[in-house]
Amino acid sequence: MGRINLDDLLPMVDRFVGHWTDLNTLPGGPFESEPGYGLPALTAQRAALHTQLDDIGVKEQQAQQLHDERDGLFGVNTDPNSWYSMLLLYKPAVILRLGRNHALVGSVPNLGKVAPGSLLGIVHSFTNHWVEVNTALGATPLTLGTKTVADLTALHTALDAKLKAVTVLDDITLPRERAERDQLTGDVDEAHRLPTSIISHLENYQTYVHLTQAGTPSEASLPNIFPDGSSPLPRFDFNNSTLAPGQEKTWHVDPSLPNAAVLVLKEGAVELTQAYSATPGSTVAFTWSGVTVVDGLDTMELRDATGRTIARGTFNAGLGEPA
Repeated sequence: MGRINLDDLLPMVDRFVGHWTDLNTLPGGPFESEPGYGLPALTAQRAALHTQLDDIGVKEQQAQQLHDERDGLFGVNTDPNSWYSMLLLYKPAVILRLGRNHALVGSVPNLGKVAPGSLLGIVHSFTNHWVEVNTALGATPLTLGTKTVADLTALHTALDAKLKAVTVLDDITLPRERAERDQLTGDVDEAHRLPTSIISHLENYQTYVHLTQAGTPSEASLPNIFPDGSSPLPRFDFNNSTLAPGQEKTWHVDPSLPNAAVLVLKEGAVELTQAYSATPGSTVAFTWSGVTVVDGLDTMELRDATGRTIARGTFNAGLGEPA
């Protein structure tokens, strides 16, 4: 997220549309803040942003629905008929049918930590074991309630399809569309802001109004782009090192912002967060799992409790690791 809350992006642009509309009624109007960029160009970008925000919202709802459907396929322990509950009964059922001392009892899979990334492995392990149990039982295969090994095989197929759909949305489509939104708005680090972004154009418009309407009501009523004014965000130095594959350590100099609540690490499509507190001005370290840094860490930033970016990091290879 950037300096502007997502819900405030369109209202912010609308304030400039209203201001520019009024400016164009003055003698000499309509005005362009730069060659080829006037109010029609801003309204066209506003319409494109509206479409992007709506499309992302729809896809986020689709992603949540897919998450729910994925979790519903396996179920939870509060549902006695779910696969989760049934697999908890698998070992007792095997003991009942084969006897406690049978070799297959000692190789019953364990549910372990049930998480989206482990579901297929769990189902695969139980399916393979169930096939062996049925071979041992011969003509009277094992059932769990009304569920059979064929049903578990079908679950694996359904889960695989659902997980692939979730991965496409979560790891490819939504990150790409959010990045395109951020490119269009320009609500990113100043070093990465495109000159064609909405914010770049609005900054040019502000400059144009200051230069051509100094001391007039048009200058006095000029809207702000950012809720905290137009000054650059505070910066803080950070450094990082790889502890192990998929595990990273970062440290940075706290910028002494009392409203800092969340530290954010971004690397490609991965965005990780941790609750944040630090002694003002101190160098603090954090450990991150589930990320591999390639060719330098992309972004570190601090956000307030609403999710708004309030400071951004600058990589400093010379920043020493705290003791």
